[in-house]
Amino acid sequence: MVVPLSVLKENPAKYFYLAKTNDIIITKRGKRLGRIVNEETAMTSNKRRAIEELIGSAVFPPEYNDPNHDPDYKLLRESSFKDRGLL
Repeated sequence: MVVPLSVLKENPAKYFYLAKTNDIIITKRGKRLGRIVNEETAMTSNKRRAIEELIGSAVFPPEYNDPNHDPDYKLLRESSFKDRGLL
């Protein structure tokens, strides 16, 4: 819903009530000034954006998708064999 600032000033409570279900975009002379959003929606979208940024910044080696590849297990196994004198 797009609302001019002058209309918002006349009855702000009405638009804060409407923001429970819809985003309210505030304009002045046809240009966007801001937005009133539901608190739960804002928190959810911020959390989602943060998680997507973290996942997008992670670099996985090609063998990550191989279920048989576990580098930690292989290193532990080799060190265990060396400790027992088997290698």
